[in-house]
Parts: sequence; C-alpha cells; structure tokens
Amino acid sequence: MILRFLATVTLIPLLCFASPKFAKALDVNDLIFRGADYHYKGDLDHAIKQFREAVRIEPENEYAHNQLGILYAKKGRFKEAFLEFQKVVEIDHQNTYALLWLGILYLRENDLKRAFDKFQEIVRIDPNNADAYYFLGTIYNFRHNPAKAIEYLKKARDADSDEPDTHYRLARAFHNLDMTSNALLEYQKTLELKPNYTKAINGIGWIYYNQGRIDMAIKEWKKTLAINPRDRDAIFNLTKAYNDLAWKALREKDIKRAVFYWKETLAINPKNKAALYYLKRYKSR
Repeated sequence: MILRFLATVTLIPLLCFASPKFAKALDVNDLIFRGADYHYKGDLDHAIKQFREAVRIEPENEYAHNQLGILYAKKGRFKEAFLEFQKVVEIDHQNTYALLWLGILYLRENDLKRAFDKFQEIVRIDPNNADAYYFLGTIYNFRHNPAKAIEYLKKARDADSDEPDTHYRLARAFHNLDMTSNALLEYQKTLELKPNYTKAINGIGWIYYNQGRIDMAIKEWKKTLAINPRDRDAIFNLTKAYNDLAWKALREKDIKRAVFYWKETLAINPKNKAALYYLKRYKSR
C-alpha cells in the first residue's frame, strides 16, 4: 500500500507539469495506435475518425495523412484519398509512398500522363523502387511499347529480386508478349521463392496448353487445386481442357473416352452445363 501511494505521489507532479507538446505527442500516438487497430480489425469508419483527429492535432503528420488516404480509397472515397496523399507530398516532396498512391489514383482515372510523371518522380528519388518500375512498365505495355515495358519490368525484378510478386509480374508481361520461354523462367523463379503461388502455376499450365501439351497443363492445374480446391482459374482451366479433350474424342468417334473426360469435368465442376448435357446424351451408348 505504501509503495502504491509513493508511486502515485511521484506521478502527480509529472502529470501536472508535463509540457503541452509532450501531452500532444502522447495524444497523437495514442490516436494513431487506435486507428491502426481499428484498421486491422476492418472497422474503417472508426479508423478514419482516429486518424482525422490525429491530423487535427498534428496537421503535418505524414503517416496519419497517408493512412487516411488508404482508408478513404478502401471506402471508395477517391477524391478525399487524393487530397490526403497530395497533402503528404506538400509536406514532404520525397514521400514516395504518397507519390505512388497519387500515381495509382491517376491510373484509376485513366490519366496515364500524370500517373507516368508520378512514377518517374519516384524512381528519381528512389532508383530501387520496384513498384514504380512495375507501373511504368505497365503503362509502356498499355501504350504498345513492349520493349520499354520489358525494360522497366526487368528493373522492377532487379530492384526486388527476392519478391515473388515481382517475378510473377514480369512473367505475365513476357507471357502477354508471347515470349513464352522467358515467361516460363520467371514463373519458375516465382515458385522457387513461393511454391504455393497458384497464379504462377496456372500460368505455366497455359504455356503448356498453348504448346499442345495438354496432359502437362492438366497436371499443373491439378497442383493448384491441391493447394486451393476452390481456385476459380484452375477450375475454369481444367473444365476447358477436359471439355476440349471430350470433343476431340467425340470427333474421333471414341464415345467411351469422351464420356470419361466429361466425367472428369463434372468431378471438378459439377454444374458445368455442357458436360451434364453431353454425358446424359452419350453415357448410355
């Protein structure tokens, strides 16, 4: 009891004579902590209230403004999000996080020129910013400049070589340009870094499928379903593959094999109308 009393007595002067600046810092940090907690729990409205109060007390707080920008974007309030990120850039011209989001918001408005300028500004500030290089590559790809697209997507990969997403993005770029050997290498690198990266597995499956190696494609898509039985892309891909094989067998008058593939279709996609219809039609033959 005496120790508790002494502790209380010791605290009283500290609380009474703490500077307003110290108390303000405590208030802002507490608001930011609570805002981050609400954000993590998915309570965006309460998170916004906390961060708005934080910037009211401390208008130059870049972190709080950035968090408000993210929260507004998640709520679909893009004009308010833009204003928050713009405020951060006014406070600090080199805040690449805010610049990146301004670029993304310009992309959303299909303003490629302003988006491009923001991403260029980022790589001038931070020559190793993988995200900025990726978006620059994407814009070049949209502008039908594949050479530049690959150049910048390679820079994204080199700036963040241990990040599976970076290799996957480059793989997709190569794949879209029909540079399948390069795409395959990047998909494989993605899987070296993250073996359960199902989008990369599905991409490899499509390379095999388009090469006519359907059995190998099916094997890849089955790998995806072993990781995630509800993967919609893999289900769609396998449905197409099995139905195509069934039609091929039917053209060759091999009804037994066609029925087999339609059964395979229904095993992974029980409501597929084509398989249900043709299985009913040919099963008894």
